Amino acid sequence: MGEPSPQHDDIPAAVKKGSHYHHPDLREAMIRVAEQLLESDGPNGWTVRAAARIAGVSSGAPYRHFADKDTLLAAVAERGFNQLRAEIEARLSAVEDAPVARLSALGETYVAFAISSPGRYQIMFGRDIFDRKLHPSLCLAADRTFESLREEMQRAQGRGTMRSDQPAEAIAAAAWAMIHGLADLLLSGRLHDIGQGDEAQLALTLGRTMFEGLLSKA
Repeated sequence: MGEPSPQHDDIPAAVKKGSHYHHPDLREAMIRVAEQLLESDGPNGWTVRAAARIAGVSSGAPYRHFADKDTLLAAVAERGFNQLRAEIEARLSAVEDAPVARLSALGETYVAFAISSPGRYQIMFGRDIFDRKLHPSLCLAADRTFESLREEMQRAQGRGTMRSDQPAEAIAAAAWAMIHGLADLLLSGRLHDIGQGDEAQLALTLGRTMFEGLLSKA
């Protein structure tokens, strides 16, 4: 296993200098280091010991907060879901009150998050965490993020602008599958030629096309 990337400039200087295990910022520092290592080295390119070294603490200190690497990854994923939900809610509060515009804004926010933080995105939605059921707060954060999408679909159905032949949860699942698929294709580079390198515009165009199919035809 290779050594992790040395570029971690936004870790607080006080943490880099070294600390005892009861340092009040150690848990936060370890999550931030893990986030950065995920982006630079992927989920398998580092260990908790390596993360502790970057954070400037002893190799055993992180285990006061995290039982193992899986627990640390779960904490990263949980915070990722909370951040994604907050960004979606902020975007929806600022967008015009039209169904396609709101759904497109939601999709754009999701895709933008994936593109800006592909490492965290992989941990949030991939299979790198052994058993998510062992991390109830992570499951709750993920469910709340999906709930934002379901509520948006339910809202549109209530106004008659969204097709109502399926429950809001099923429509939300379909929308999520489309958004997630688009994000994955963009991250893999398979849509680069189609979008001529403009990922934001491509996400907007494809998002609108997909979401129009969920609207009521009445």
